[in-house]
Amino acid sequence: MPVFFVVCILVVISTLCKGHFQPCRVFPTDLFVEVGSSVRLVCNCDSVRNGKFFWTLNRRRLDENLSKTINSTHSVLSLRNFTHSNATVECHNTETTQILGGTIVKTYSKPKNIECLLHYENPLDDGVPQLFTCTWEHQTHNLKKINYTVNIESAEVFWCSSTVKSCTIQDVDVSGQISLVKNIIVTVKAETAKWTSSSDPYKVSPLSILKMNPPLVAVTASPDHLLVSWKIILDFLDIFFCQIKYYKTFSTTEETPKITNCTSCRNATLEDVESCTFYNISVRCSLKNSTWSDWSQEETILTKVKKRHVELLLWRKVSELQEHRRKVHLMWRLSQGNVSLKCADTVKFTIRQTTYGENMTEGKDTTCVSSLCDVEVDENAHQIHLRALQSESVIAQDSIYVPAVAESLPRVSDIRTSNHEGVILVSWRAPKQPVRSYVIDWTHNGNQYEWAESENTDATLSDLHDRKPYNITVTPLLLDGRTGHSTRALQICSGFGAPGRITVRDVEPYDTSAFVSWDTTSEDVCSGAVLNYTVFYRNQSTGTLHGVTVNGGKLNVSLKDLTPATQYSIYVEGRAENGLTISERSFFTTKRFDPRLLNSIIACGIIIFILVIICVVMWKKVNEKPVPDPAVSSVAEWLLQSNQKDKSHFQKFFVPFESYCDQIYIQEFLSTLTPSGNGDPWMNQGQESLKTTISLMPNAIGEKPVALSETQLSPFPEESTSSLSTESSSVNPYRSQATTETLVPRKTNQCKLESNLPHERFSPKSVYVSLHMYEQNDWLK
Repeated sequence: MPVFFVVCILVVISTLCKGHFQPCRVFPTDLFVEVGSSVRLVCNCDSVRNGKFFWTLNRRRLDENLSKTINSTHSVLSLRNFTHSNATVECHNTETTQILGGTIVKTYSKPKNIECLLHYENPLDDGVPQLFTCTWEHQTHNLKKINYTVNIESAEVFWCSSTVKSCTIQDVDVSGQISLVKNIIVTVKAETAKWTSSSDPYKVSPLSILKMNPPLVAVTASPDHLLVSWKIILDFLDIFFCQIKYYKTFSTTEETPKITNCTSCRNATLEDVESCTFYNISVRCSLKNSTWSDWSQEETILTKVKKRHVELLLWRKVSELQEHRRKVHLMWRLSQGNVSLKCADTVKFTIRQTTYGENMTEGKDTTCVSSLCDVEVDENAHQIHLRALQSESVIAQDSIYVPAVAESLPRVSDIRTSNHEGVILVSWRAPKQPVRSYVIDWTHNGNQYEWAESENTDATLSDLHDRKPYNITVTPLLLDGRTGHSTRALQICSGFGAPGRITVRDVEPYDTSAFVSWDTTSEDVCSGAVLNYTVFYRNQSTGTLHGVTVNGGKLNVSLKDLTPATQYSIYVEGRAENGLTISERSFFTTKRFDPRLLNSIIACGIIIFILVIICVVMWKKVNEKPVPDPAVSSVAEWLLQSNQKDKSHFQKFFVPFESYCDQIYIQEFLSTLTPSGNGDPWMNQGQESLKTTISLMPNAIGEKPVALSETQLSPFPEESTSSLSTESSSVNPYRSQATTETLVPRKTNQCKLESNLPHERFSPKSVYVSLHMYEQNDWLK
């Protein structure tokens, strides 16, 4: 029940509202007006009875002076010179600012800037034009479809329609529909479903809109100018204007074309053109105050050599004398204003030789078809003349001197060359003789030569081929017109490029390192010197790339911190001042263990084995009983009578660890060994010293030392040696040698050991004797 009651109340209220109130609205709706016209809008709202309204344009509040309240429910808005292409105008309640109604106002424009042409359908047509075309401008405000109609008012009205901003009427009867001497009026109407607009009338004279066809042009080259002639289509016209446009076909810099004007002309002469240069030439014409015709098709022509300011420059290269003949390579160029002219097709060149020998002879003219020509000469001096002819008239000439082989002429010395950024600088020392100038010629292949003349002792060579070796020659020109001998400089490169080819020579891998070496081969004479090498190596498992850089003088490097048993890729990059070279990629795999460890173990084993063998051998030598070593013996010198001045100065032999009783005095011993008799055969035999060493050996450990017994030597050689008797001794004493003195038997003092001394362990005591015998003596036998 409550819900039904509420619905009924709402229906009653809505019915009452519809019966007593009118909805608010703004009219006219969807208004289209011409740009710049006035707009008048009315807002009607019965809900607002206090007459308080305000207007907005595109959400911006308008001045209250632009609107006027008619009564409590109506307000009128007036807008002048409306230029908005699309605007929203709304009416609001002043008290609540509520939008009461609104409309959209759109503008349109009329076509303007109309241009019409009388022209030809075919550029080669003659007579009266057949086409009438008009174009115009129109602001469409993004409208999809607009229909245009072009109306032409003349003796008879005719028109054309189009959906674009141009329209062409074909097959115009100029004599019947359009008068060439009477103005015509053109209007363009634009029409849509919403609006229609017409342009302002366009009044024009038919002759002022007549567009001529391009003229037919012909160009002729003369020695000093170009002659341009053309033919226009409307030959019946007496007054017209033409323009001739010309510019260089092949120009190193962008140049503005030159234009020459003429009135009622059908030809023109162009004199400000350069010799031996290609030009493009075209012409256009028009009636007075009319539209220019299109430019004619461009004609390309090569100008001839102008005699004014033309120079012929001749130079030569002379080969070595072979079989009394020399080959002279002639080269020349035409120049105008220091600019070389290449016009071999229009100029003929002739060569004539003059030989200076015992009798001067003149040769015949020889024709050359290009700027290079070879002639043969002998060992004598020659003058070669070159002439340039055009239309059988000489336009320039020059000559060059070829010195004799044995002729003494000056030459330059101390030629120095250097390069910098593609330019070669040349300097030299002038000869002692005065010269007029110098000619510098250079080539990079021995076939194409460039040359220049300089009055200074230096020159700069530019426009060279990049990274090419150049041979440079300097030749002095003498004051009398002769040419000195040429001097050639050392070959020099115009520049240096990337290094030569880099090849990885060897990779010696270990477990965590690798030794890499490479070679660099210069494939070009002008290859750049390597500043540094960078070895890049990549772990094929992880993809990590590393690089090691070394200076350019090193061709190997050791890579460290590698992963064992891993494959690596490697390449070498060589960098020069002006480029770089990269070697081919190669691969290697590191070892699981360092192979150098096994080699070290083997080497250590061999050394230890050798040391063990040496120790064993030394040990055996130490343990064995050695032969008495003279190095540890005491040595005394036994002088003969002839050399003996003081026999009392003999020192006793001293044996370490020997007792007092073991000491033997050499003086006493020698007295027992002195032979007797004056008739002894070896009394006067020697003056050399006799070195004697006496060895005392104990009989046994703990035994008393052996004492020498009294001994006498026989006067005869066979009896000169006797045994020394000892007490209780089993060791035979050493043989004693006799001297020239008479032996006097003497008792040797017996040394007896004290009985109270204990037996000691004696080591062997030895005294060695070295004998120097006379070779003629045989008494030892």
